[in-house]
Amino acid sequence: MDKTILIVEVSKYSWGTSYSIKKNASNLDKASEYLVSLKNLNDNDKITYELFNRFGQSEFNKEVANDNK
Repeated sequence: MDKTILIVEVSKYSWGTSYSIKKNASNLDKASEYLVSLKNLNDNDKITYELFNRFGQSEFNKEVANDNK
């Protein structure tokens, strides 16, 4: 079974929240690489990036945060 991980841009607006798929990856290492790159390039405090799998928002974000310390 293929495991696709989505890197989703979350934009906060006064009227609500918008979600946009920016990248997809077939494994956690590649998804983490994309996530870190997008976060490093982001200079807008109203935009964040999250990892999602087929079950919804993933616990991967905690692992990535710990790896970056």
